[in-house]
Amino acid sequence: MSIAATRLIAVAILSCAATTLTWSLVQAAETDFLGRFRGNWSGSGKVQREGNSQPRQVTCSVTGNPAENRISAQGNCRAALIFSRPIGVDLAYDPRSSTYRGTYTGARIGPARLSGTRNGDTVNLKIEWPRPVNGDTQAAMVIRNEGRGTLRITVADNLTPGGPIQQTSEIVLARQ
Repeated sequence: MSIAATRLIAVAILSCAATTLTWSLVQAAETDFLGRFRGNWSGSGKVQREGNSQPRQVTCSVTGNPAENRISAQGNCRAALIFSRPIGVDLAYDPRSSTYRGTYTGARIGPARLSGTRNGDTVNLKIEWPRPVNGDTQAAMVIRNEGRGTLRITVADNLTPGGPIQQTSEIVLARQ
């Protein structure tokens, strides 16, 4: 075998090893991130359902159950003593595309589809509602978990058709 062929084989082997190592490190980082959501969380925030309504103060409790390449967080939110709604997020991480996809439950119009990517401690998601909300079927959700026991979930939408995008919900939860 020639020296050039030997070098080519060595480069190919090193390339495969580097790819495998990189893939393993990415998987480990995502597993660590998803693990931050494990356990019981509770907290409060504000939710504005429609453009002509005032934001409502809510208290929420959620239980996070991460698994390999996925997270499920289920719970409920309560506004005063008159309104209580089950909420939940189920997200799967696709390591090949580095994207999250799943569903959000809790809106009165039914489950919404979620898709997006993570950047550091933040998952930026596009919401696709099953029916128009505030004149369209799209909004944005941001889930931030710095790994220090605080979980922040915000939703931004336009409150009037064609209007400016603004924050419509913000809930801050603490690990119990």
